[in-house]
Amino acid sequence: MLSIMRTIRRYSNRKLYDTHESHYVTLQALAALVRSGEDFQVVDHGTNRDLTTATLAQIIFEEEKRGSRLPASELRRIIQSGTI
Repeated sequence: MLSIMRTIRRYSNRKLYDTHESHYVTLQALAALVRSGEDFQVVDHGTNRDLTTATLAQIIFEEEKRGSRLPASELRRIIQSGTI
């Protein structure tokens, strides 16, 4: 079965809209999609610029603010490897 990638539109007011489910979503809801293995792409509503990577980084940042999950050494490795 071929799955269709879910598109999330990010508006200038920073709201995220799931075009597949036709409703607004939170970063926590997107984190749940990632955990469940669902693939999605976040695009700017006005420019269609791909914001997926920035949104995933924002999810990590918000989760780290609530309580550290990743060791500092792992975050340093990500930054050092230049994969951000």
